[in-house]
Amino acid sequence: MRSWIASLALASACGFSAPAPPIGGDGGPDASPDGPPPDAQQCFGPYLNVCLSALPTMPLIISATDSDVDINTDTGASASPRCDTGISNYCVVAATTINIVANKKIRAHGARPLVLVAIGQFDLFGEIDVTSSQDGTVQGAGASPTTCAGMQNATMTSGGFGGSFGGRGGDGETIDGDRGIASAAIGFPPTLRGGCAGGAGGSGGAGGNGGGAVGIVGATVHIDGKINASGAGGKGGPATKSGGGGGGSGGMIVLDVPQSKITIDIGGRLYANGGGGGEGGEGGTAGAPGAASPAPGVAGPGGNNGNAGGNGGDGSAGSTLSGFNGNNSRGGGGGGAGGGGAGFIHAVGITGDNIIAPPSLDTLPQ
Repeated sequence: MRSWIASLALASACGFSAPAPPIGGDGGPDASPDGPPPDAQQCFGPYLNVCLSALPTMPLIISATDSDVDINTDTGASASPRCDTGISNYCVVAATTINIVANKKIRAHGARPLVLVAIGQFDLFGEIDVTSSQDGTVQGAGASPTTCAGMQNATMTSGGFGGSFGGRGGDGETIDGDRGIASAAIGFPPTLRGGCAGGAGGSGGAGGNGGGAVGIVGATVHIDGKINASGAGGKGGPATKSGGGGGGSGGMIVLDVPQSKITIDIGGRLYANGGGGGEGGEGGTAGAPGAASPAPGVAGPGGNNGNAGGNGGDGSAGSTLSGFNGNNSRGGGGGGAGGGGAGFIHAVGITGDNIIAPPSLDTLPQ
């Protein structure tokens, strides 16, 4: 184990029995069930409202000679010595300063969103990745919570719906039975959470998981690297007449600091786009899967290998918040699935479709 892992002070956060106060709230801690709340000077972020049990004493530096860091955010996960597994709804990692150098990555997966707290400067030159894997085996931190609901599942051989979150997912293509119909987009959540999964195709491919969630707090925050919370593409229908799986929605990124404390350089990129929907299958040929978004202004493409199944819809990208519908079945194949909708980003003052997607929601609902 590397020395910085062993020496980093762990943080435990306040309970979240009620929603954290929005921007402009008093930022005070919730009462702890185990005793009096921490000192107010140990609480950070008016939206995240993270209260440390003790201030950290060591920096977190991922240098050029270090390996990429994998964080399991599940409660009690033995593989995550840096992650609080106490009473918080979040996995909190705190340090005096945080510096992730170029070409190095923090990868976070598991049930809880990831929160990184720097008492001083936060510098990102590398990457923070809370995406869900294309094969469905890895769920980005806090992705696809059980609170996602309100959609119509595909039946028989029609395409599945794309996941909805900050933007609406696309609908599946109707072939036989009912197509998947995406739920409506929702408002900015009261607490940090991940995006929603796409729906399975009728007799067909599984939907992609939503993107995960990450919150960042620092005295100053400098971004010259990438934060990726995009959703996974849906799987193509199997080699029978079958519907493709819908793309997962984008997740959530929150820089919980004032605009005056955020600097973004030429290499800075933040994105939480939806994944592409899967292609419908036909007899003898499986549909192609959708794919994740590779950059803020570039959509995750829907699956399309030219078979008789319908094409998957593209996911969201740039300022386009909605995923696209599955379409263009050529006869004898199943329906294409919808692409995933956008997630949420709160990063005050950062603009540009090729820099940030979806656009930052600078003022949070009161």
